[in-house]
Amino acid sequence: MADLLTLINAIPDAQDGNVITANYHNTIKKALVAIANQLGTAPGAQTVNLTVQPNFITVGGGTAWSVSLGIATSAVGSNGFISLNLPDGAVIQQMVAMGSQTNPASKGFASLLALPLSGTASTTLIQIDLSTGGSPFTLTGSPSPTVSGLTAAALANMLTVQNSQFKYAIQAEVLGAGVQINALQIVFAAAAKSA
Repeated sequence: MADLLTLINAIPDAQDGNVITANYHNTIKKALVAIANQLGTAPGAQTVNLTVQPNFITVGGGTAWSVSLGIATSAVGSNGFISLNLPDGAVIQQMVAMGSQTNPASKGFASLLALPLSGTASTTLIQIDLSTGGSPFTLTGSPSPTVSGLTAAALANMLTVQNSQFKYAIQAEVLGAGVQINALQIVFAAAAKSA
């Protein structure tokens, strides 16, 4: 679930003499929709769990993940990504990684990235520390201004899928061998389709 405090903190403070802009209205609306989603009463909104098979494509300079039907296993220095097709206007809430790993835990991360259509500089929206997982593991990550390097307001804006400006991917990178990823899930709120 999107962090309500982050969304609430993104609402600009009203000041006497200042004009209320669309940003003020829109940040209040995002916070209210997130509250309604948590209460299960958002008008027309539904929570969707998009499950992704870990078919990692190797990132240049990295080591390939060993991919078989439904499972990706790391070698030393594995670095790969999966392209995502998220619906425009959906609000990203969480990412979940499921798998297992051998002991000792290998340092590594699974990250949900937004990349501009015209470039390669990515913004990390969610990051999961894979080294905290056991055997098996289900690890959940939520959006964080600290991880993304964005202000709370900028992160809240980036969590709304904008396919006209960004492409989305999951990158998984580990230093050691023995990490298995069985599935990844992106949890988002999407408006219900009209009949």
